[in-house]
Amino acid sequence: MKLKELSIYNFMPYKGEQKIKFPQHETQNVMLLFGDNMRGKTSFLNAIRWGFYGKALARHLRKIDRVDLVNIQASSEGDWKMEIGITFTHNEVEYELRRCIEKKQHVSQPRVDADFEESIGLTIDGERIPGDKVISEINQVAPEEISRFFLFDGELLQEYENLLIEQGEQGIQGEKIKQHIEQALGVPALINGKEDLSTLLKEARRIQARDAKKNDDLKNYAEQQRQLEIKLSQLEKDLKDLVSQKHSLQQHIDTIDDELRSTEVVQRKKIELEGLKSELKQTEIHISDLDDEKRELIKTSWKDVLFDIAAPALSNLKQKRDSIQNAISEKAILDNEIKSLTKIIENTICTQCEQSIPESKLAPIREKLSLLQAESELKIVNLDDVTQITQQIDKLSSIRSAQEGRRILQNLDKKRKSEVQLIRIESTLDEIEAEIRDHDTDHIMRQREKRDRLSGQLANLNRDIDDCRRDISKTEEKLDQNATLISKNVGAQGQQSSIRVNIYQELEQVFSKGIDKLRDSLKIDVEKNASKAFAQLTTESTYSGLEINRHYGLSILDENKRIIKERSAGAEQIVALSLIDGLSRTARKSGPIIMDTPLGRLDPKHRSNVLKYLPQMADQVILLVHEGEIHPDRDIQHFADRIGVRYKIQRQSATESLIVKES
Repeated sequence: MKLKELSIYNFMPYKGEQKIKFPQHETQNVMLLFGDNMRGKTSFLNAIRWGFYGKALARHLRKIDRVDLVNIQASSEGDWKMEIGITFTHNEVEYELRRCIEKKQHVSQPRVDADFEESIGLTIDGERIPGDKVISEINQVAPEEISRFFLFDGELLQEYENLLIEQGEQGIQGEKIKQHIEQALGVPALINGKEDLSTLLKEARRIQARDAKKNDDLKNYAEQQRQLEIKLSQLEKDLKDLVSQKHSLQQHIDTIDDELRSTEVVQRKKIELEGLKSELKQTEIHISDLDDEKRELIKTSWKDVLFDIAAPALSNLKQKRDSIQNAISEKAILDNEIKSLTKIIENTICTQCEQSIPESKLAPIREKLSLLQAESELKIVNLDDVTQITQQIDKLSSIRSAQEGRRILQNLDKKRKSEVQLIRIESTLDEIEAEIRDHDTDHIMRQREKRDRLSGQLANLNRDIDDCRRDISKTEEKLDQNATLISKNVGAQGQQSSIRVNIYQELEQVFSKGIDKLRDSLKIDVEKNASKAFAQLTTESTYSGLEINRHYGLSILDENKRIIKERSAGAEQIVALSLIDGLSRTARKSGPIIMDTPLGRLDPKHRSNVLKYLPQMADQVILLVHEGEIHPDRDIQHFADRIGVRYKIQRQSATESLIVKES
């Protein structure tokens, strides 16, 4: 099957009519639809699903009500019509499918599905197909169970990733996905056949037991059969009730999960809010401490003023004292020299040669002595002045500055920054409180506790279901044994009821063995195809392949065929994509692959490998992505030659999006 065109009218965010053409070229078989989150990528996928099967799915495969499918803006304007048209080809035959809902004439405001009329039309190569045969024709081309292999949203990919977790093999989710996989691979055909035979076998055993009552030798067996049939009926009823309870309980848990998931942001905001409140309190305390510090600094800030005034006077006194001390030193030198010259003049005999010094030599000495004495008389020093100045210096030196002025400026700067931070915190607090004002966080915590209790009840229910199934199996085994004993009795040989019992027992065993054989064969094919895909997707060359388990989960094998226990989130996604490809290639029918957000947690190398491989997964590959997954410039190069067409979802308003083709 190959999609040609999709027309959308008033479906979810797509108001009015919009048309999308799919790539038809064999090599340029990739279509890209870019769109931000919450803009309509999943709705696009749901439009195709609803067009084919009349259902759109929310999380946990829950069906979306019709009233929620009609575009909000259109319905507010009184236009309640919603329609999907799909043109596609299969085996060179063209199909045109249209599915439409409109509100019933007597309904003013639709509230439930019954308030709408649904119509469906199909033409094959221009020939209109009768309404009662449309579903049959669709199932011939694209059975609904196969749709899980070509309509992949983020949740479905996550389901397959969960299937890969070893401890999840025994879980509810693993069993549920296994059933979906086997349904798509064709196993239910044999299972349904076995169930039909089981019904025929039960009826044959009842008839056999009724016939056995007529034989005295077989009356006891007949009564045992009757009691076992009663027990089996009660066990089957109990099992049905338990499964119904489990389904109801699981739906309740899913609903709580959705609520909790939707409030994860609220919980994070709540934690952020508490952190901000603590930060606010600390900032207010810091500002208060800065105010206290500033008051203390102001008390002694006068010292800075006095210090600034005293500093020049102190400097002058020190210079004056230095000048006096220099004068004292110079006068002492002069006095020593005068004393020496005076001694020479008074004693005219030379101390070296003991001869009289001539007058001609003494005259210059007397002249120099006169000059020195005159200079000495000019250098009059009062020692009391030095003492007084020194005392003044000591007093002024005691006036010291702790640089309170500079510290006050630093204090004011810190306070200004803290006040700015305080405003930021208060503003953020107001925003967060406004965001979560309408959310009851206490209720959310109660819901978490409730979910834990329900999960415990679900675990108990699963144990009860397993016990009930074992009891049913044992009871059926006893019924078969009794039926065999009756058949072998001489009185029952040749009876039609015993012959039918034997035939149905043998056929049931044949179907049971056939189911096991088909499962084994399918799993081998899935493992082989998935391993081929994995070899091209992984960046680790030492991996030898994948190994499948009974739930179709896959494990990575190292070069020595040993299972790798710990895997990254990116590795899980690669294995999940490999499983999808393996299942798709093993399935009975093939079709396009439409993937919503397939590259969420991949590193650049794995993303490159996936983008190169995706075009090979089907004749048509439609990728619904945001630019965080596939960068229009950086990533496109890996498969640019395979892209046939590119579209982008443009936001028109909160309730309306538009799909436009990019050149």
